[in-house]
Amino acid sequence: SCFLRTACRGTSMEVMEASACPEKVSVESVESVEESRHRVKIRVQTIFAELLVTNAAPGSKTSEVGGEALKLAQTDRPLPKYFASGAPKLEMIGAVDKAAQDGAAQEQRDLLVPELCGDFFLLCMSLKERPQPPTAEDPNLDLSAATRLFGDLSPEASSRSLDAMATLAEQLLSQGCDELQSPPFLRAVMVLLSHPGLGEPGDFQALKKVLGLVGQLQRLKPAKETLIKWFSQLPLTVLENRLGQMQQFITLALLEAQGEGFTHLEDVIAMAQKDGLARHVRNALRLMDICWGANQIRLEHQQHWRTRRKAQLMRQQGQVLDDEAAQSLPLTQFHNDAINECGEGVLKHDLKEVLEMQYQHRGQYFTTIQDDRRRDFGIIEFPFVLTPVSKVRMLNIESLLLQREEMRSSMALSVYLRFSLNQNPWLVLKVRRNSIVEDALQQLAVFGRDQLKKPLKVVFDGEEGVDEGGVQKEFFQLLVEQLYNEDYGMFERIDESRNFWFNKNSFEVNLQFELFGTVLGLAIYNNVILDVHFPMAVYKKLMYGTCAKLGLQDLLDFQPSLAQGLIALLEHEDAASFQETYGPLRFVVQYECFGSVQEAELKEGGKDIEVTFENREEYVRRYCDYIFHTSVERQFNAFRKGFDQCIKDTLFRQLFRYDELELLICGSKELDFRALETAATYQDGFTKSSAPVKWFWEVVHNLSPEEKRSLLQFCTGCDRAPVGGLGRLPFILSRAGPDSDVLPTVHTCFNHLLLPDYNSKEKLESRLRLAIQHCHGFGLM
Repeated sequence: SCFLRTACRGTSMEVMEASACPEKVSVESVESVEESRHRVKIRVQTIFAELLVTNAAPGSKTSEVGGEALKLAQTDRPLPKYFASGAPKLEMIGAVDKAAQDGAAQEQRDLLVPELCGDFFLLCMSLKERPQPPTAEDPNLDLSAATRLFGDLSPEASSRSLDAMATLAEQLLSQGCDELQSPPFLRAVMVLLSHPGLGEPGDFQALKKVLGLVGQLQRLKPAKETLIKWFSQLPLTVLENRLGQMQQFITLALLEAQGEGFTHLEDVIAMAQKDGLARHVRNALRLMDICWGANQIRLEHQQHWRTRRKAQLMRQQGQVLDDEAAQSLPLTQFHNDAINECGEGVLKHDLKEVLEMQYQHRGQYFTTIQDDRRRDFGIIEFPFVLTPVSKVRMLNIESLLLQREEMRSSMALSVYLRFSLNQNPWLVLKVRRNSIVEDALQQLAVFGRDQLKKPLKVVFDGEEGVDEGGVQKEFFQLLVEQLYNEDYGMFERIDESRNFWFNKNSFEVNLQFELFGTVLGLAIYNNVILDVHFPMAVYKKLMYGTCAKLGLQDLLDFQPSLAQGLIALLEHEDAASFQETYGPLRFVVQYECFGSVQEAELKEGGKDIEVTFENREEYVRRYCDYIFHTSVERQFNAFRKGFDQCIKDTLFRQLFRYDELELLICGSKELDFRALETAATYQDGFTKSSAPVKWFWEVVHNLSPEEKRSLLQFCTGCDRAPVGGLGRLPFILSRAGPDSDVLPTVHTCFNHLLLPDYNSKEKLESRLRLAIQHCHGFGLM
């Protein structure tokens, strides 16, 4: 360019003086002048390239940008990073865009793509939909053009472009990523990720380099937020393809490592550091985390009350909502089979590494530790790759470690104090059936947080049962039933959704609500499923506290009639008739309290503020906030405090989502007894082919759904399936002697059914039905 040639003249005083007095110029001076000119040229060129990228000036304004570059080159402005030292390849931008738009011949694209992939300036400037620069909301990337450009390259060109990409990614990473967070620069990464060759099986060298770059950007909040917004705008098929590339990379990397031994913890520790395996997997998970965030944006749009309302109206007209932005990937698509099926080796390895990191760097959360000091795979930081079953396994491992540590501490303290204090390695509760709430409250109130982490043992007063798991199951069941009892007035039943919500008029002291929260935490810690009925909003509040975003979409699942009324108010289109339709309405909520009508203001002075067409959205927002937060603040804070007594300072909130918390506490309502039959084992003379065994399963499969729940309650102490379904329930069926009139009995602690060798199917069915109708109480057998 003309301005670049001008830039090399007269910009430095040293150059000007040397040009004016050529007879005084020595060889060294000439070299100095040439070096100075070269430095000036590079400085102007890089500033010019940066200005073009950040301003995205069309060709007609190139001269203006050049003039600005000349001025800036004479200031103390830092030299821009990332750009090559040569002149910006302006003519290449047009060639690349033309090839992408016209579908140029393969030979031409084979020449252009490798050069594009190795030039940061071209990546920033090519394949745009509009001449304007990208923003944090819009990458301004013509994805269709990129697909045409990168498609069907020759193997040699694809290989050269991947090599160029790897070199560029390494250079960018070495220069630091702080300035790369700017949307005009960050766009280059989006273009690189559009190359289909990145995900092709092989040595993945280019992918590893690019993932290293993306991994560092993901740790920078502005870059991560921008990439998530950009990814959320990708077509769902493209987002799915990006996710599939990472899943394939992780799976192949782990399976290759597994071939050398990947089951035991020692094997995993050795393999995690070989060739940077753990680091590469962690970086791949970081790109998956961006995909996850993009999918969450889609999911939120899909679940928003406006989208749901629109879909409802279209269904009433016999149509289907066609909104690409309201479509999302199933969350199960983020689960990685290789990680979940590698046994406990990988889970134990990451748990060990994370616990050690948090112990060594106290006060610093493990995700903030410098990346080169980490040795974990990242599955705790990015738990979306884990199935609920794997998460429960990891939680059980952590719980077991913490319980063992607490037991050791208790026993050591007893020895140190020469048994002057009776330190029990278990958390023992002795309760009476007719005073179970009072007894539990009185005893749990004296235990500290650490003691609640001990393994639980329950003793029912006057009963001989030994608690190996079954007694505590019934303890939890009876306690929850009592706490839900209307006599306590802690909760109110919402008939529409068949859920319970906190009673805002409750006179119960905070300790009762705190006890219920502690019960939930203890149940999780001791692998007991509870029959609780809360709306999803409770689990959101338990997991996220005051950060929980609750609104109309949550009210629709909780109190649909009220939600529909508020939606009708928001959808009213005629401002003139608003007051006639909905007035007089004020910023207050009326509710009944022991027979009298009470009012609660939604904002200060709300009883004197009229709801209008203009402020109706604020009214609805404050109404929802009142229901979910303000009206039950005292009760819920105590409830969450009790819950945190058990799970605080653990990885629980890091591992589980709010919807998985419900599954963990309540189990699954889907009862697949075919899966239970497949998983069952037999003892004491019974086999799969024994006649009573065949009769038993025939009877079971013919039971009604309610009778099946009663049978499950009889055999296990709970009428819900554990996380993963009945196929993951260890169930034992044993022969309990010859034919007799004795009823079947069970060891609920071990899910162990003892069945006499009945001589007919009819007798077996009658005895079994009678047994499941009388299944309360414990004794020694």
